[in-house]
Amino acid sequence: MRPALLVLLATLLGLSLAPYPQTPAAASCAAPYVGDGRIVLVHGGEQDVEGRGFVDGCQDSMGCSASPGCHSCEYADPAPQPSTDVELRLRQAHHTWALGTADADDSGRVTWSFELPAGVRPGPARLLADGAGPVEVRIR
Repeated sequence: MRPALLVLLATLLGLSLAPYPQTPAAASCAAPYVGDGRIVLVHGGEQDVEGRGFVDGCQDSMGCSASPGCHSCEYADPAPQPSTDVELRLRQAHHTWALGTADADDSGRVTWSFELPAGVRPGPARLLADGAGPVEVRIR
């Protein structure tokens, strides 16, 4: 085999195995969620459950200008607004109880304070909040 052909084949093989350079990925806003870790709710007293990321809107795109000697970036999207009247519900078997509503603060945090309804039994259940995925909880 000729040396030039070997060099060409080695170069093509190297290019096919080399990582392809990519532009940095743009960040995206996280979805709202309830709780940090395992949640256990107990009958007979007031409970507090916290949620985060409860905002309407998302500043995840930017418009940048790059002219000689000047570079600036501004968000193309309006600032997110805290969610209002976020309802928290408890679902167990085929029953759902409304536990309350609360407004998010400027950072998107919501805290619900409630007492468990009398019909809630010990065992597994799920917390449901507007716009967030269900969260498995334990009732004692």
